[in-house]
Amino acid sequence: MAADLAALRRDRAKASARMSEIAAAARGRSMTDDEFASFETAAGEVTRLDGAIAAAEGQIETARESTGAIGRADAAEIARLCTAGGVPAMAATLLAEGIGVDEARQRIAAAGEARNLVALARAKDPSIPEDLAATMLAEGKGVEAIRAALFDKLVAGEATTSIASHVPVETGQAGAAASSASMAREIRRAGLAKTEA
Repeated sequence: MAADLAALRRDRAKASARMSEIAAAARGRSMTDDEFASFETAAGEVTRLDGAIAAAEGQIETARESTGAIGRADAAEIARLCTAGGVPAMAATLLAEGIGVDEARQRIAAAGEARNLVALARAKDPSIPEDLAATMLAEGKGVEAIRAALFDKLVAGEATTSIASHVPVETGQAGAAASSASMAREIRRAGLAKTEA
């Protein structure tokens, strides 16, 4: 049931992103008829998914109340897994959701993977926030969304980096001296140098 809720939330995020994409494309002008129709379709999908999410959350809450709290052994195992996975703060969220040990293990692994992705990206671009993975996971985004966000940040950083395919030429006296020495060698090689008598 929690997996269905996660899928509904992902679908809602996609529909919302589609609305934002259409609005951004039409920025500064009126939407075309096709854009308006696509926007309305996406907005209808968001509304429908909001209802489905609310219903699924209600079912989860009802099921949680009927089954009681998570067992002590499972709670202890989830807390241990969170600590071992380097995300001790995640234990409270997982326990509050009442998920099982297997699903907790999967989410902790995803959090670890997300944290590793951010660490790798920060090695390339230190301006990326260290807590980006935790923030995005808390927003309900998955590893793929985090990977895409990091890719976009790195590409944006690369676009501002100048690239030169040649060694920079030294300026100042060293350049002038090197030029004179080079010219003198060429003149001697061509046999045009003055000989002293």
